[in-house]
Amino acid sequence: MPFLKIIFLFLGSVLVISCSKSTDQVNISGQEFHSGTFISNGDTLNSKNGSNGRTIKGTLKSGQTYYLNSLFADATINAGDTLVIQSGVTVLIDGPLTGTGAIGTQDHAPGIVVNGTFLSIGTKANPVLFTVKDASLKSDPTKDPQDPNADPAFKGYWGGIQGGAGSGDIIIKWTRLEYLGGLTPLSAATRAGKARYGILVDNPGARFVLEDSWLYGSNNDMVRPAGCKYEILRNTFEKVGLSAGECVNVKSGSIGDIAYNLVVGGTGNAFKTANAGGLSPQSNMATYNNTIITTGYRQAKAGEGGSIDFENGGRGLAYNNFIVDCAYGLSVLGGGGATPAADTINISYGYTYNYGDNTTFTTQFLPAGFISVQKTGDINGGNNTTPGANNPLFVNYSLPRPNGTNFSEANYVGNYDFHLQSKSPAIGKGYTGFLPYAVVKKDAVFGVTEITSPGKDIGAFQADGSGNQH
Repeated sequence: MPFLKIIFLFLGSVLVISCSKSTDQVNISGQEFHSGTFISNGDTLNSKNGSNGRTIKGTLKSGQTYYLNSLFADATINAGDTLVIQSGVTVLIDGPLTGTGAIGTQDHAPGIVVNGTFLSIGTKANPVLFTVKDASLKSDPTKDPQDPNADPAFKGYWGGIQGGAGSGDIIIKWTRLEYLGGLTPLSAATRAGKARYGILVDNPGARFVLEDSWLYGSNNDMVRPAGCKYEILRNTFEKVGLSAGECVNVKSGSIGDIAYNLVVGGTGNAFKTANAGGLSPQSNMATYNNTIITTGYRQAKAGEGGSIDFENGGRGLAYNNFIVDCAYGLSVLGGGGATPAADTINISYGYTYNYGDNTTFTTQFLPAGFISVQKTGDINGGNNTTPGANNPLFVNYSLPRPNGTNFSEANYVGNYDFHLQSKSPAIGKGYTGFLPYAVVKKDAVFGVTEITSPGKDIGAFQADGSGNQH
């Protein structure tokens, strides 16, 4: 037998052996990544043989359906273990509608606690879905606009994705998560009995990716990076926070990019950074090319809670963002009050496109009590802007809004289309002379798919079709 043929046969044997050592090996089989064994279709992820809570690892198989049941405690991924969710998987939150164990009540809002690695890898054609099973619990879009206090979108039926202090990576792609913010168990060490954050990441050494996903309905913060390297790109946030909470609330130990996101109707800020928590590195966010619509109307704090906020030692940058009919414009806190100042030396911003229907909005483009100032490239940059000036000309979202609009209820996407018409004054007005932080590696499974560069147009939807894909 020729020498080279012997070598090739030997190498092939080594490869076969190395890929067959254990059922816990990670593999790419066919077109979908998987880890360990497949979890059976119809499995209850947070209970096995009646157990009150459960540890899970392995793979939820493409196209199959799984459950989290309110009668049981959290599902937990142990340190060193991995849970993979393939495309087209549906996870239904189930349980009694009334009585003991009713879904969403105290100690009956289970989540997934991540001490290992969590990978939800949907695709545009086949996204992953987390939602409640019973249709009677869901928000009825035909009733929009509706009173947030009566809208089931804010009820908090389940506990979301909770990364522990020693967690591995949390990677979420093309995934729709609904009805988050269920109550933390009374036995919890922190926030006992309070609404959980929809997604919490709490390890500065972990990588967190949230891209191309749709986040619908939460009781408090939808996403809290409380320690991680993060990329939050091209997502849609809808109906976030009943009376408090941000779409993304960045704390100490966290650094990353927040770009090309659409936010409609958040209760507080769309994006906020504050260096609270005592972790390293310093809280840092690069916010660029986001479209933020009607946020800040259910937040009690004056001046805080409307669009983009830097405070309490937070640092970063903000460019090319739309802020439309929000309670407050971009906010940089300069100190002198109960909340400490932002890291004002290390904050840069500009090329902000403000729009307001009336003087209630336009006189807060530069919020009172903050040190935000008009910057180069701003459109409608000051508080003397004429209401209705420089209509951004979205494809299907008429401005000004109808008389009598209740902006605390203007929190839904519906059939609106926030792409730009060809004559929009936002086209070509973006600033591209900076770089994303790009702190997470590019990888189809274990990293970010694409870090979209700063756009030449303002907002999340670029005229060339790039940016947000919803």
